[in-house]
Amino acid sequence: MKFPLSSFVVLIALVGLLSPALAQHKEDHSYPLYSYLTAKENPGRMICYTPAELDPRNEANQGKLLTSSIRADLAALRPAFDGLVLYGYHEQCTPRVLGVAKELGYRAVLLAIWNPKSTNEIDGVAALARQYDGKLVMGVLVGNEGITFKRYELEDLAIAEQRIRPLLPKNVPISTSEPLHGYTNDVILKFGEFCCPNIHPVFDRKDLAAEKAAAWTREEAAKIAKRAGKAVLVKETGFPHAGNAMYTPTSQSEYWHHYTAAGTIAVIDDKPTAPVWVSHGIGFEAFDLPWKSQESKLEIEKSWGLLDPKRQPHPAFRVWKELAE
Repeated sequence: MKFPLSSFVVLIALVGLLSPALAQHKEDHSYPLYSYLTAKENPGRMICYTPAELDPRNEANQGKLLTSSIRADLAALRPAFDGLVLYGYHEQCTPRVLGVAKELGYRAVLLAIWNPKSTNEIDGVAALARQYDGKLVMGVLVGNEGITFKRYELEDLAIAEQRIRPLLPKNVPISTSEPLHGYTNDVILKFGEFCCPNIHPVFDRKDLAAEKAAAWTREEAAKIAKRAGKAVLVKETGFPHAGNAMYTPTSQSEYWHHYTAAGTIAVIDDKPTAPVWVSHGIGFEAFDLPWKSQESKLEIEKSWGLLDPKRQPHPAFRVWKELAE
C-alpha cells in the first residue's frame, strides 16, 4: 500500500513532537507505588473510594455495611481502575475493603488516616500495610484537608508521622493531602515522600470550561512538583456532573478526557537519582454520595461520582475504561 508524501511529513512531525516526552519518561522504582504509577506498560489507575452505600457520619454504619455491597462497588469499578485511594480507617470496614480488593485483582491501595490524632487509625493502617506487604502496592496518607479545615494542627501530623514510621514496611511511602493553597506552607510541601494535593478548578477557577480547567490543574500540579522536588499524585480534581449550568455529564466527561489526554504521567525533572514527576492517574470519585450535599449544603458535592449511587456509570467513566483497555 502506498501512502502520499504528505502523510509521512505529518508522521515525522508528530514523532518529533512526541519523542522528547517519551524519552523523558523513565520508570521510577524508588518505591513499589512509584513503579506501579510510572510503568510504561499498564501504568496504574486509581480511584478515590468511599463505599456507595455508606454514610460515614454515623459510625454504626461502618459495621452495618454489607461485605456484598463493598464487593459490588469494587466489581463495578474494576473495568476502569486497579487501585483505590481511601480516606480513613475503620476497623469494621477498611480490612474488608482490602480483602475484597485483593480478591478482585486490584494492584494498589493508598491507605489513609482521617484523624492523625487517632492512635487506633494509625495502628490499624500500619497493621494492614504489614499484612498486605508484597501482596498490594501501598502508600499512606496521614490526614485529608484537616489543616485547612482546622480539624488538626501541623504538630499532630508530626506526632502521627513519628508513631507510624517505625510500624510501616520500609517500602511504603507516606504523604498528607490538602487543597492547592495548602502547598504554600513549607511544612505541608515537605511532609513525606510525595505530595498529594486536591486541585479543584471548580472552586479555584470557576470561570474555566472543561478543557482549560484540565490544563490549569496539570499546570498547578507541575508547579508543586517543581517547588517540592519530589513526586506529586493529584488526589482530587475533576468536574461534577450537576449543581451548576457548567457542570453536566458531558462536561464532566470532557474534563477527564482533556486531563488524561497528555498521559497519566508528566515528567518534571528526570533526575537519575530522584526523578520528579506528576501522576494524573487518580480519578475523583467513585460514586455520587448524597450525604455529602446534606453535610456541606452544596449541590455539587453529591455529583462528583463517575458512577451513580446504584453503580451505573456516567459518561466520564468511559474515559477511564478506555485508558484501561
